[in-house]
Amino acid sequence: MHSKHASGAVAFAVVAGLLSGCSTLPATGPSTEQIDPPSVSNDAIRDYVLVDLNQRVVDIVSQYRAAPFSKRFAAARPAPGQIVGVGDVLAIQLFEAGQGGLFSSDIGARVQFTQRVDSDGSITVPYAGRIMAAGTGTQAVERKIVAALEGRAIQPQALVQVTETVSRSFVVNGEVNSPGRFPVTAAGDRVLDAIAIAGGSKQEAFQTRVTLVRGSSQASAIMKTLIDNPADNVFVQPSDRIFLTKDPEQFLAFGAVPKPGPIPFDLERISLLEAVGKAGGLLDERSDPGALFLFRYEPASAVRAMRPDYNGRFGERVPVVYRVNLRDPAAYFYAKAFVVRDRDVLYVANAKLSELQKFLQILASARNIAQTAQTVQRMQP
Repeated sequence: MHSKHASGAVAFAVVAGLLSGCSTLPATGPSTEQIDPPSVSNDAIRDYVLVDLNQRVVDIVSQYRAAPFSKRFAAARPAPGQIVGVGDVLAIQLFEAGQGGLFSSDIGARVQFTQRVDSDGSITVPYAGRIMAAGTGTQAVERKIVAALEGRAIQPQALVQVTETVSRSFVVNGEVNSPGRFPVTAAGDRVLDAIAIAGGSKQEAFQTRVTLVRGSSQASAIMKTLIDNPADNVFVQPSDRIFLTKDPEQFLAFGAVPKPGPIPFDLERISLLEAVGKAGGLLDERSDPGALFLFRYEPASAVRAMRPDYNGRFGERVPVVYRVNLRDPAAYFYAKAFVVRDRDVLYVANAKLSELQKFLQILASARNIAQTAQTVQRMQP
Protein backbone atom coordinates (compact mmCIF):
# COMPACT_ATOMS: atom_id res chain seq x y z
CA MET A 1 0.00 0.00 0.00
CA HIS A 2 2.84 2.32 0.83
CA SER A 3 4.42 1.78 -2.61
CA LYS A 4 1.15 2.63 -4.33
CA HIS A 5 0.96 5.93 -2.51
CA ALA A 6 4.61 6.65 -3.38
CA SER A 7 4.04 5.93 -7.08
CA GLY A 8 0.96 8.12 -7.09
CA ALA A 9 2.92 10.91 -5.45
CA VAL A 10 5.60 10.63 -8.13
CA ALA A 11 3.02 10.82 -10.92
CA PHE A 12 1.37 13.82 -9.28
CA ALA A 13 4.73 15.56 -8.92
CA VAL A 14 5.49 15.00 -12.62
CA VAL A 15 2.14 16.43 -13.68
CA ALA A 16 2.49 19.42 -11.33
CA GLY A 17 6.00 20.12 -12.62
CA LEU A 18 4.87 20.13 -16.24
CA LEU A 19 1.88 22.34 -15.54
CA SER A 20 4.01 24.81 -13.60
CA GLY A 21 5.89 25.56 -16.83
CA CYS A 22 2.83 26.54 -18.80
CA SER A 23 3.49 30.21 -18.21
CA THR A 24 6.77 29.82 -20.08
CA LEU A 25 5.73 27.67 -23.03
CA PRO A 26 8.31 27.20 -25.80
CA ALA A 27 7.95 29.95 -28.41
CA THR A 28 9.79 31.43 -31.39
CA GLY A 29 9.58 34.95 -30.01
CA PRO A 30 7.54 37.33 -27.86
CA SER A 31 3.77 37.14 -27.71
CA THR A 32 1.49 39.95 -28.80
CA GLU A 33 0.85 40.80 -25.15
CA GLN A 34 4.58 41.08 -24.49
CA ILE A 35 5.08 43.51 -27.38
CA ASP A 36 1.94 45.50 -26.54
CA PRO A 37 1.08 44.86 -22.86
CA PRO A 38 -2.70 45.35 -22.38
CA SER A 39 -2.27 47.20 -19.07
CA VAL A 40 0.46 49.54 -20.33
CA SER A 41 0.01 52.56 -22.60
CA ASN A 42 2.23 53.06 -25.64
CA ASP A 43 3.91 55.97 -23.91
CA ALA A 44 4.84 53.73 -20.98
CA ILE A 45 6.74 51.20 -23.15
CA ARG A 46 10.35 51.93 -22.34
CA ASP A 47 12.33 50.07 -24.98
CA TYR A 48 10.69 51.17 -28.25
CA VAL A 49 7.87 53.18 -29.82
CA LEU A 50 4.89 51.13 -31.04
CA VAL A 51 3.21 52.46 -34.19
CA ASP A 52 0.12 51.02 -35.90
CA LEU A 53 0.60 51.01 -39.67
CA ASN A 54 -1.91 53.02 -41.69
CA GLN A 55 -1.86 55.19 -44.79
CA ARG A 56 -0.79 58.30 -42.89
CA VAL A 57 2.18 56.45 -41.40
CA VAL A 58 3.15 55.05 -44.82
CA ASP A 59 3.09 58.57 -46.31
CA ILE A 60 5.29 59.93 -43.51
CA VAL A 61 7.85 57.11 -43.61
CA SER A 62 8.18 57.35 -47.39
CA GLN A 63 9.52 60.91 -47.00
CA TYR A 64 12.41 59.83 -44.79
CA ARG A 65 15.50 58.07 -46.07
CA ALA A 66 18.74 57.04 -44.49
CA ALA A 67 21.48 59.56 -45.32
CA PRO A 68 24.77 58.15 -44.00
CA PHE A 69 26.98 60.09 -46.43
CA SER A 70 25.32 63.50 -46.70
CA LYS A 71 25.13 63.94 -42.92
CA ARG A 72 28.68 62.83 -42.22
CA PHE A 73 30.60 63.77 -45.35
CA ALA A 74 28.80 66.79 -46.75
CA ALA A 75 31.37 68.99 -48.52
CA ALA A 76 31.26 71.64 -51.19
CA ARG A 77 32.46 71.10 -54.74
CA PRO A 78 36.27 71.33 -54.87
CA ALA A 79 37.58 74.74 -55.90
CA PRO A 80 38.29 75.10 -59.63
CA GLY A 81 41.88 74.64 -60.67
CA GLN A 82 44.39 72.04 -59.64
CA ILE A 83 46.38 72.38 -56.44
CA VAL A 84 49.89 70.93 -56.49
CA GLY A 85 50.78 68.61 -53.63
CA VAL A 86 53.76 66.69 -52.28
CA GLY A 87 54.47 63.64 -54.42
CA ASP A 88 52.74 65.00 -57.53
CA VAL A 89 54.55 64.75 -60.87
CA LEU A 90 54.71 67.96 -62.94
CA ALA A 91 55.31 68.24 -66.68
CA ILE A 92 57.17 71.53 -67.20
CA GLN A 93 57.85 73.32 -70.48
CA LEU A 94 60.08 76.43 -70.66
CA PHE A 95 60.13 78.83 -73.64
CA GLU A 96 62.22 81.80 -74.73
CA ALA A 97 61.30 84.55 -77.19
CA GLY A 98 64.40 84.09 -79.41
CA GLN A 99 67.39 81.93 -80.23
CA GLY A 100 70.70 82.14 -78.39
CA GLY A 101 69.20 81.94 -74.94
CA LEU A 102 69.49 79.44 -72.12
CA PHE A 103 67.22 76.89 -73.74
CA SER A 104 68.24 77.20 -77.39
CA SER A 105 68.72 73.94 -79.28
CA ASP A 106 68.20 72.41 -82.71
CA ILE A 107 64.48 72.08 -82.04
CA GLY A 108 64.01 75.67 -80.92
CA ALA A 109 64.26 77.88 -77.88
CA ARG A 110 62.44 75.58 -75.47
CA VAL A 111 62.96 72.66 -73.12
CA GLN A 112 60.62 70.22 -71.39
CA PHE A 113 61.09 67.85 -68.46
CA THR A 114 59.24 66.32 -65.49
CA GLN A 115 59.70 66.90 -61.79
CA ARG A 116 58.21 65.16 -58.75
CA VAL A 117 57.37 67.50 -55.90
CA ASP A 118 59.74 66.76 -53.01
CA SER A 119 58.72 66.17 -49.42
CA ASP A 120 59.45 69.81 -48.64
CA GLY A 121 57.00 70.88 -51.37
CA SER A 122 59.58 72.18 -53.82
CA ILE A 123 60.84 71.30 -57.32
CA THR A 124 64.15 71.98 -59.09
CA VAL A 125 64.08 74.00 -62.32
CA PRO A 126 67.24 74.50 -64.46
CA TYR A 127 68.73 77.99 -64.00
CA ALA A 128 65.84 78.88 -61.64
CA GLY A 129 66.84 76.74 -58.69
CA ARG A 130 64.41 75.49 -56.04
CA ILE A 131 60.82 76.60 -56.55
CA MET A 132 58.12 76.09 -53.91
CA ALA A 133 55.22 74.36 -55.66
CA ALA A 134 53.04 72.54 -53.09
CA GLY A 135 49.88 74.24 -51.92
CA THR A 136 49.47 76.45 -54.99
CA GLY A 137 47.88 76.09 -58.40
CA THR A 138 49.82 75.32 -61.57
CA GLN A 139 49.51 78.91 -62.79
CA ALA A 140 51.13 80.17 -59.59
CA VAL A 141 54.02 77.73 -60.13
CA GLU A 142 54.42 79.05 -63.70
CA ARG A 143 54.66 82.63 -62.42
CA LYS A 144 57.28 81.65 -59.83
CA ILE A 145 59.42 79.95 -62.51
CA VAL A 146 59.20 82.93 -64.87
CA ALA A 147 60.12 85.34 -62.05
CA ALA A 148 63.18 83.21 -61.18
CA LEU A 149 64.32 83.19 -64.84
CA GLU A 150 63.93 86.94 -65.41
CA GLY A 151 67.27 88.46 -66.42
CA ARG A 152 68.69 85.07 -67.33
CA ALA A 153 66.47 83.84 -70.13
CA ILE A 154 65.10 85.81 -73.12
CA GLN A 155 61.52 86.76 -72.20
CA PRO A 156 60.89 83.40 -70.51
CA GLN A 157 57.52 81.64 -70.38
CA ALA A 158 56.51 78.48 -68.53
CA LEU A 159 53.77 75.88 -68.84
CA VAL A 160 53.12 73.50 -65.91
CA GLN A 161 50.74 70.54 -65.86
CA VAL A 162 50.10 67.89 -63.21
CA THR A 163 50.49 64.50 -64.89
CA GLU A 164 50.36 62.34 -61.75
CA THR A 165 48.82 63.32 -58.47
CA VAL A 166 49.10 61.66 -55.09
CA SER A 167 48.01 64.36 -52.69
CA ARG A 168 44.78 65.13 -54.57
CA SER A 169 43.69 61.63 -55.38
CA PHE A 170 41.24 59.05 -54.10
CA VAL A 171 41.36 55.26 -54.03
CA VAL A 172 38.61 52.88 -55.21
CA ASN A 173 38.93 49.19 -54.34
CA GLY A 174 36.83 46.07 -54.00
CA GLU A 175 34.07 44.95 -56.35
CA VAL A 176 34.97 47.33 -59.20
CA ASN A 177 36.32 46.46 -62.63
CA SER A 178 39.42 48.72 -62.53
CA PRO A 179 40.47 49.43 -58.93
CA GLY A 180 43.21 51.96 -58.28
CA ARG A 181 44.17 55.51 -57.37
CA PHE A 182 42.63 58.35 -59.36
CA PRO A 183 43.09 62.14 -59.33
CA VAL A 184 40.36 64.45 -58.13
CA THR A 185 39.39 66.42 -61.23
CA ALA A 186 39.03 70.17 -61.23
CA ALA A 187 35.32 69.84 -62.04
CA GLY A 188 34.74 67.74 -58.91
CA ASP A 189 33.81 64.05 -58.68
CA ARG A 190 30.99 62.54 -56.67
CA VAL A 191 31.05 59.02 -55.24
CA LEU A 192 29.16 57.51 -58.18
CA ASP A 193 31.53 59.35 -60.58
CA ALA A 194 34.49 57.84 -58.73
CA ILE A 195 32.99 54.35 -59.07
CA ALA A 196 32.44 54.93 -62.80
CA ILE A 197 36.06 56.11 -63.20
CA ALA A 198 37.13 52.82 -61.58
CA GLY A 199 35.22 50.85 -64.23
CA GLY A 200 31.90 50.55 -62.44
CA SER A 201 30.61 48.00 -59.97
CA LYS A 202 30.79 44.29 -60.72
CA GLN A 203 27.46 43.71 -58.97
CA GLU A 204 23.93 45.07 -59.21
CA ALA A 205 23.45 48.40 -57.45
CA PHE A 206 21.08 46.90 -54.86
CA GLN A 207 23.63 44.17 -54.08
CA THR A 208 26.61 46.51 -53.66
CA ARG A 209 27.58 48.20 -50.42
CA VAL A 210 29.70 51.35 -50.76
CA THR A 211 31.95 52.25 -47.84
CA LEU A 212 33.49 55.72 -47.75
CA VAL A 213 36.44 56.39 -45.43
CA ARG A 214 37.55 59.97 -44.89
CA GLY A 215 40.15 60.49 -42.22
CA SER A 216 38.84 58.84 -39.05
CA SER A 217 35.22 58.85 -40.25
CA GLN A 218 33.56 55.96 -42.03
CA ALA A 219 30.07 55.21 -43.30
CA SER A 220 28.48 52.77 -45.71
CA ALA A 221 25.35 52.60 -47.84
CA ILE A 222 23.81 50.40 -50.47
CA MET A 223 24.76 51.81 -53.88
CA LYS A 224 21.07 52.00 -54.89
CA THR A 225 20.58 54.49 -52.05
CA LEU A 226 23.12 56.86 -53.64
CA ILE A 227 21.28 56.60 -56.95
CA ASP A 228 17.85 57.24 -55.41
CA ASN A 229 19.04 59.99 -53.07
CA PRO A 230 21.32 62.46 -54.95
CA ALA A 231 22.11 64.37 -51.74
CA ASP A 232 23.91 61.27 -50.45
CA ASN A 233 26.08 61.12 -53.58
CA VAL A 234 28.61 63.49 -52.02
CA PHE A 235 31.70 65.02 -53.59
CA VAL A 236 34.90 63.01 -53.26
CA GLN A 237 37.71 64.75 -51.40
CA PRO A 238 41.48 64.19 -51.66
CA SER A 239 42.66 61.06 -49.79
CA ASP A 240 39.18 59.54 -49.68
CA ARG A 241 39.02 55.74 -49.79
CA ILE A 242 36.04 54.04 -51.39
CA PHE A 243 35.51 50.30 -51.01
CA LEU A 244 32.79 48.25 -52.71
CA THR A 245 31.63 44.88 -51.41
CA LYS A 246 28.93 42.46 -52.47
CA ASP A 247 26.43 42.73 -49.66
CA PRO A 248 22.87 42.07 -50.86
CA GLU A 249 20.09 43.83 -49.03
CA GLN A 250 18.21 41.48 -46.75
CA PHE A 251 15.64 41.38 -44.00
CA LEU A 252 15.29 38.97 -41.10
CA ALA A 253 12.09 36.94 -40.66
CA PHE A 254 11.12 35.26 -37.38
CA GLY A 255 8.10 33.76 -35.70
CA ALA A 256 5.17 31.94 -37.28
CA VAL A 257 6.48 31.93 -40.87
CA PRO A 258 7.59 28.91 -42.96
CA LYS A 259 10.98 30.41 -43.88
CA PRO A 260 12.54 32.14 -40.86
CA GLY A 261 16.01 33.64 -41.03
CA PRO A 262 17.82 36.15 -43.30
CA ILE A 263 16.09 36.60 -46.66
CA PRO A 264 17.72 38.56 -49.55
CA PHE A 265 15.67 41.15 -51.40
CA ASP A 266 16.65 39.90 -54.89
CA LEU A 267 14.93 43.07 -56.15
CA GLU A 268 15.74 46.76 -56.11
CA ARG A 269 12.97 47.30 -53.56
CA ILE A 270 10.36 45.18 -51.87
CA SER A 271 7.21 46.02 -49.95
CA LEU A 272 6.20 44.64 -46.59
CA LEU A 273 3.61 42.46 -48.33
CA GLU A 274 6.27 41.06 -50.64
CA ALA A 275 8.53 40.42 -47.65
CA VAL A 276 5.80 38.34 -46.02
CA GLY A 277 5.51 36.38 -49.28
CA LYS A 278 9.28 35.79 -49.40
CA ALA A 279 9.09 34.40 -45.86
CA GLY A 280 6.52 31.88 -47.12
CA GLY A 281 3.44 33.70 -45.85
CA LEU A 282 1.87 33.00 -42.46
CA LEU A 283 1.62 29.57 -40.88
CA ASP A 284 -2.12 28.84 -40.71
CA GLU A 285 -1.86 26.59 -37.68
CA ARG A 286 0.29 28.97 -35.62
CA SER A 287 0.24 32.60 -36.75
CA ASP A 288 -1.82 35.52 -35.55
CA PRO A 289 -2.67 37.62 -38.67
CA GLY A 290 -3.39 40.55 -36.40
CA ALA A 291 0.11 40.48 -34.95
CA LEU A 292 2.57 41.18 -37.76
CA PHE A 293 5.42 43.38 -36.51
CA LEU A 294 8.34 45.11 -38.21
CA PHE A 295 11.32 46.34 -36.16
CA ARG A 296 13.67 49.12 -37.31
CA TYR A 297 15.29 52.40 -36.27
CA GLU A 298 13.81 55.68 -37.50
CA PRO A 299 15.00 59.30 -37.23
CA ALA A 300 13.41 61.22 -34.40
CA SER A 301 11.83 63.70 -36.82
CA ALA A 302 9.89 60.88 -38.51
CA VAL A 303 8.70 59.52 -35.17
CA ARG A 304 7.50 62.95 -34.08
CA ALA A 305 5.52 63.26 -37.31
CA MET A 306 3.91 59.86 -36.73
CA ARG A 307 3.49 60.28 -32.99
CA PRO A 308 3.23 63.97 -31.99
CA ASP A 309 3.14 62.80 -28.36
CA TYR A 310 6.62 61.26 -28.61
CA ASN A 311 8.72 62.68 -25.76
CA GLY A 312 12.14 62.32 -27.40
CA ARG A 313 13.49 59.86 -24.84
CA PHE A 314 15.56 57.90 -27.41
CA GLY A 315 17.46 60.79 -28.99
CA GLU A 316 17.90 61.03 -32.76
CA ARG A 317 17.80 57.28 -33.48
CA VAL A 318 14.53 55.78 -32.33
CA PRO A 319 13.70 52.06 -32.10
CA VAL A 320 10.26 51.63 -33.68
CA VAL A 321 7.94 48.62 -33.86
CA TYR A 322 5.33 48.83 -36.61
CA ARG A 323 2.22 46.70 -36.07
CA VAL A 324 0.09 45.46 -38.95
CA ASN A 325 -3.32 43.82 -38.60
CA LEU A 326 -3.75 41.60 -41.66
CA ARG A 327 -7.30 40.77 -40.59
CA ASP A 328 -8.16 44.24 -41.86
CA PRO A 329 -8.46 44.18 -45.69
CA ALA A 330 -7.21 47.79 -45.89
CA ALA A 331 -3.96 46.69 -44.24
CA TYR A 332 -2.96 44.84 -47.40
CA PHE A 333 -2.85 48.17 -49.25
CA TYR A 334 -0.73 49.71 -46.47
CA ALA A 335 1.59 46.70 -46.44
CA LYS A 336 1.96 46.88 -50.22
CA ALA A 337 2.95 50.56 -50.06
CA PHE A 338 5.30 50.22 -47.07
CA VAL A 339 8.89 49.72 -48.30
CA VAL A 340 11.13 47.32 -46.39
CA ARG A 341 14.69 48.48 -45.69
CA ASP A 342 17.95 46.64 -45.44
CA ARG A 343 18.25 44.67 -42.16
CA ASP A 344 14.63 45.23 -41.11
CA VAL A 345 13.26 42.54 -38.78
CA LEU A 346 9.88 40.97 -39.61
CA TYR A 347 8.14 39.04 -36.85
CA VAL A 348 4.80 37.20 -36.81
CA ALA A 349 3.51 36.31 -33.34
CA ASN A 350 1.85 33.03 -32.51
CA ALA A 351 -1.93 32.96 -32.16
CA LYS A 352 -3.40 32.44 -28.70
CA LEU A 353 -4.96 29.21 -29.95
CA SER A 354 -1.47 27.97 -30.76
CA GLU A 355 -0.45 28.56 -27.15
CA LEU A 356 -3.55 26.68 -26.01
CA GLN A 357 -2.62 23.75 -28.24
CA LYS A 358 0.84 23.66 -26.68
CA PHE A 359 -0.79 23.65 -23.26
CA LEU A 360 -3.04 20.74 -24.20
CA GLN A 361 -0.07 18.84 -25.58
CA ILE A 362 1.70 19.27 -22.25
CA LEU A 363 -1.42 18.00 -20.46
CA ALA A 364 -1.52 14.98 -22.74
CA SER A 365 2.17 14.31 -22.07
CA ALA A 366 1.59 14.63 -18.35
CA ARG A 367 -1.36 12.21 -18.52
CA ASN A 368 0.74 9.67 -20.44
CA ILE A 369 3.51 9.92 -17.86
CA ALA A 370 1.00 9.45 -15.03
CA GLN A 371 -0.53 6.42 -16.74
CA THR A 372 2.92 4.92 -17.25
CA ALA A 373 3.71 5.43 -13.57
CA GLN A 374 0.45 3.71 -12.59
CA THR A 375 1.22 0.76 -14.92
CA VAL A 376 4.63 0.39 -13.36
CA GLN A 377 3.00 0.47 -9.96
CA ARG A 378 0.62 -2.38 -10.81
CA MET A 379 3.47 -4.51 -12.07
CA GLN A 380 5.24 -4.24 -8.75
CA PRO A 381 4.77 -7.31 -6.48
